[in-house]
Amino acid sequence: MRVKRGDTIVEVAFSIAIFSLVAVLSILLMNSGLATAQASLEVTMARNEINSQAEAIRFIHNSYSLERELHPEQQDYRELWYRLSRDSDAFNSGMVNKAENVPELAVDNCAQIYNGGDKSIIGNNKLTAFVVDFRAIDPKDASFDNNNLKEIIVSTKDASDRFGITQVNPRVLFTGKDPKLVIDDNGNNSDQMYETGNYRYVSRIEGLWVIATRDETNSASDTSVVEPTPEFYDFHIYTCWVAPGQDRPSTIGTIVRLYNPELVEGIK
Repeated sequence: MRVKRGDTIVEVAFSIAIFSLVAVLSILLMNSGLATAQASLEVTMARNEINSQAEAIRFIHNSYSLERELHPEQQDYRELWYRLSRDSDAFNSGMVNKAENVPELAVDNCAQIYNGGDKSIIGNNKLTAFVVDFRAIDPKDASFDNNNLKEIIVSTKDASDRFGITQVNPRVLFTGKDPKLVIDDNGNNSDQMYETGNYRYVSRIEGLWVIATRDETNSASDTSVVEPTPEFYDFHIYTCWVAPGQDRPSTIGTIVRLYNPELVEGIK
């Protein structure tokens, strides 16, 4: 007579161990796949933000270049381009920094980049950084005043508190509240007074910034007497954030070079 015997405790334990190992490896592979997909998505989002800034800067440059033949009062984009291309030290509204002061983007964490107390960026180098609010540029209404300029080209000089690290991917956050209309007729703050419902105003800039520099080969020896006439301007567009599963920050950057419209116009 044959006796039927069940699995021993050793065989059961061995089966459970193999099953647990397979389950853990499967979960690890799934998490790795999800982290890779999330990181890829965040890189795409970062590149989209970089491209948006690059295209906005090119648009301002091209618009001003096309208007050079018009009377100065009819040059709608002149002040915007001047704000981008003027020296940040010599002109209060300028964005241009010295190229030699722009460091390589190598940090242990993205918080090292910001130094809001000095209204600067990149640690102690005190560089003026900015982003372009591309939603606020309206070709149908190019009547830019000084307040509009500061809201279209948002800089660390005027709004350092809007720049900071990001908990997700690099991004520009918008609000429907017009920052120019924060006070009502009675001198009181009123959200209802300036809630436009049109999300075109920058409220927060996370993990993204632009640093402008210029060609200094034709610089005058005494910049207090005459402003240098650069051949081109370089716009360094940078991002910094921590991707899923990473200890060190991810950084992506590009440089947009635009030639001086005044010099290009003079070439026959």
